[in-house]
Amino acid sequence: MGKNIQSLFRGMRISDFIFIIALCANVFLVSYLGYGNYQNGNKVAASQDNGEAMIAWFGELSSKFEANEPIQPEACKPIDEDSKFIKGSKINQWKNCVEALFAAKGPFESYTNLLKPDGPAYAMKCNKKDLLTSGAFIFEKMTINPAGPPGISPLEPGEKLISGLNIRLSLCDTGYYLVKIGEFKL
Repeated sequence: MGKNIQSLFRGMRISDFIFIIALCANVFLVSYLGYGNYQNGNKVAASQDNGEAMIAWFGELSSKFEANEPIQPEACKPIDEDSKFIKGSKINQWKNCVEALFAAKGPFESYTNLLKPDGPAYAMKCNKKDLLTSGAFIFEKMTINPAGPPGISPLEPGEKLISGLNIRLSLCDTGYYLVKIGEFKL
């Protein structure tokens, strides 16, 4: 067997050895990067599943509101369009609602940023300059436009929660592009 190996390498030049080493290095690098991308893809899929659970939760919230059932957390209770002008009525804001949802005893406390564990679970927008927003949930306000597609804008922290508010939930992926998960109405 030793003679067979020697005869295999006898006719090779140094450039052939360099090519074989470069080929092995490329195979290793492609395998390593492919495995990393596969892991990130699994994390994005798990985050999308969490986002779909959020949309289902908001759907239940909307039906509870219509049936006049108690809503938890109280900070997420929207106010009727008609009631918002009544003096003394408390109007909840988005910032308080989203903080209550992701707080220690909130319904989404276990939902974290799977791509960047140090990053926030939710962000105002997907920002390439803020690297920690990769993997964060993005809530956007949808303004219905009768002449075409809805206008999309970031959901500001001071946004008042009024019933009928259309919201789109997206996920900021590894390339800092939005992956649309779904839409819901308060």
